[in-house]
Amino acid sequence: MVGGIGGVGTATVAAMPTSPRPRIAAIDQLTAEWRALGRSPAAVRALHLVAERDPGLSRLVHATTGAASPGLTPCDLIDYMRHAAGRQRREEAAAVVRVLLRESPVDPLVSRILVQALLPGLVTVAGKLRWGQGGEWQDGSEFFGELLSTAWLVLAEWSGQDRPYAVLDLLSAIRCRIRRQLFRAKDLRKLRSPLTEDAGATLPARPETDLEELSRILIELRRDGMRAEEVQVLYAHHVLGFSIAELAAVTGRDRRALYARRDRGQRRLCA
Repeated sequence: MVGGIGGVGTATVAAMPTSPRPRIAAIDQLTAEWRALGRSPAAVRALHLVAERDPGLSRLVHATTGAASPGLTPCDLIDYMRHAAGRQRREEAAAVVRVLLRESPVDPLVSRILVQALLPGLVTVAGKLRWGQGGEWQDGSEFFGELLSTAWLVLAEWSGQDRPYAVLDLLSAIRCRIRRQLFRAKDLRKLRSPLTEDAGATLPARPETDLEELSRILIELRRDGMRAEEVQVLYAHHVLGFSIAELAAVTGRDRRALYARRDRGQRRLCA
């Protein structure tokens, strides 16, 4: 397709990757949709709006058809770019992506043309990331859907920017964002242990909660001679959750006396 779209220097990535890839529903849908959309009047109008703003693209659109002809459709343009061979043609195709990105605010369909232009490069990126293996996606189709969504986000954020190396920049940004998601998923997986029967057997038994344990300890301390009022204050404060002010209001006792009993009890508790 365009020089660098595969993410490797200025080499052409017109062809799809040679390594086998899973059948991806999103790619099939984009391809089928493009057959009609790429020749629609709305898409042709969007392309010609961009061509009017760039002499180089204008010459390309009207090069084989003449000024009186409607010119190339977006579908024709993408086919022309995908068959680019030789340094000059590849640089010409890369320049088209730069122009489309820079002028994408003129019509929403320009971004759709860009997605179709980047599609072989996106497939190459997916292959380099092993179609999301080890990530949070169920299969390659779900992974490519995430990759495609990321591409739309990057195109929206960069819309209107003039980047000399737009192809490389776009694919690099998309790849980096997806890689971060992939690394996060792998890091989380390392922190998790699957709950199997063997794993469950190794977990320490927890017969009682913290509050139940504290209640049991207070009962034992009372049996061992701790004053009843100290046990009562500790139980009401730490187990039932009453503040000292609330206990003072409920019992009618002086706050200082309650604080003193609590502190004595805590010292005994921590001894």
